[in-house]
Amino acid sequence: MRVARLGNLVIGERPVFVATSLADTVEEMSRQAERALAAGADCVELRIDRLPSTRDVVELIRATDAPHIVACRPPVFGGAFAGAEGERIERLEGAIEAGATAVDIEFLTDSKLRDRLIDTARSHETPVLVGYEDMSKTPPAEELVRSLEAVNELRPDLVKLAVRAQSYTDLLTVLETALKIRTLLDVPFAAIALGPHGAPSRPLACQFGSSFTYCAVESGAVPGQLTVDETRQVIEMLSEERWSC
Repeated sequence: MRVARLGNLVIGERPVFVATSLADTVEEMSRQAERALAAGADCVELRIDRLPSTRDVVELIRATDAPHIVACRPPVFGGAFAGAEGERIERLEGAIEAGATAVDIEFLTDSKLRDRLIDTARSHETPVLVGYEDMSKTPPAEELVRSLEAVNELRPDLVKLAVRAQSYTDLLTVLETALKIRTLLDVPFAAIALGPHGAPSRPLACQFGSSFTYCAVESGAVPGQLTVDETRQVIEMLSEERWSC
């Protein structure tokens, strides 16, 4: 498997913990990022959905020294960005041009806009995460694998699967998919079942092949999201090294 390099962070050699920063101002997002790193996160997801302008995005990127992945989610993907799709892509391109260490784009984004962003990232040698998201349900494992095969054809540097778990059966579907795609993908991936039923997926998927996962800075901040410490403790308790004779 190829590794991905986000500044001085290498993803693909051990489980990497990503914590999210989302706020209305650059100052508050920077404070959240600092708290995430202090809590033990390796990387920060900078969710720029709610920032007022591209100028704020550029200011945030230039103020963030830590490895980060920039994302801008519209409501259909669980976010808060209310502008036009073209404007959303321009914001992400602004982040790339300002020196972002990685950028995140949803696979189901309009293909022309999605591919334009990927081309911009490649022209700046910025790693690209392509995510397959379903905010309402967990499709069957076979369908998820086919979707991730299509994602893989875009030659991303990182892949993320994030689907809504309505039951523990859905949780098992996500974990089954993680096992299947660990041999299908040649890049680091994350597999996440969203919501309270999906909470175990965040550490368990790392045992099944995921190279990174998303964590909360504070307990209870996001339903189904464990803190960095909680996630690390579960992974360490289940590690093969602990139980090897």
